[in-house]
Amino acid sequence: FELAVIFAVCLLGAFIVGLLPFEFSASVLSMIILIILLVVKALKFENIKSTANFLTSNMAVLFIPYGVKILQYVDVIKENMLLFMLIVIATTPVVYGATALTAQLIIKLQKGESD
Repeated sequence: FELAVIFAVCLLGAFIVGLLPFEFSASVLSMIILIILLVVKALKFENIKSTANFLTSNMAVLFIPYGVKILQYVDVIKENMLLFMLIVIATTPVVYGATALTAQLIIKLQKGESD
């Protein structure tokens, strides 16, 4: 049942992305939908806890196909290494900041505080 719920959210995200007039990642939208469902308590974490824990503990295995795919583009990466490094250096603080703000917001929402 837990896996079916997670897959249903993923299918919903993919369906919505198919309706959008612009490009957007179905997996990102699915995560946003899942977070919204958890925050508004339409879905209880206990209902997906064991499957979510299993998926996160085995996440490295899920990235193997993407790692192999990157190896096909090693020559392109080498040619653009400076650009890649600049992008990584510029975006890493943004990602850390967004993650920190999101974590703080979720903690506040869980405690019932409001700004």
